[in-house]
Amino acid sequence: MPNTGLDTAAASLRTWLNAQHFTDLTAPEVTRFFTDTTTEWANSLGYDAWREVPLPAHPDHRRNERLDLRLRHRSGRGQPISVEIDRGSKLRSLDKLTRAAELGDHSLWLRWSREPVRVPIPSTVRLIRAHILRRRVATGPDRLSLQIDNCG
Repeated sequence: MPNTGLDTAAASLRTWLNAQHFTDLTAPEVTRFFTDTTTEWANSLGYDAWREVPLPAHPDHRRNERLDLRLRHRSGRGQPISVEIDRGSKLRSLDKLTRAAELGDHSLWLRWSREPVRVPIPSTVRLIRAHILRRRVATGPDRLSLQIDNCG
């Protein structure tokens, strides 16, 4: 069953990301780039963005969990949007997003990698894939790049 608001949010973020690019960043810099640019997207649409927002306690988890981003429209209308930003297929991230959706949020998983997603995505979560290019260097960490129109 389609979720129009969720699909609209995912399509809007994909469009925004497809206009972005970077060259030769390290993995921590890529995560920071996607966090910052997703925040810019949210702000441009009238949302406030909070980072590292705690999820309400869940009886099956011993520790508190945090969402990478939680967005709420300044008007107070509409559903909040929860965002997880990862380079791997973390089941924990997917679980957090599923729980956020159960609490009434739209849930977006921004995954930056060239590797395929090997876990089933629930119908309450939308996956946005950023196809990153990797360049190995003789010394130091790999360098990562994103070209325009490389998010799906």
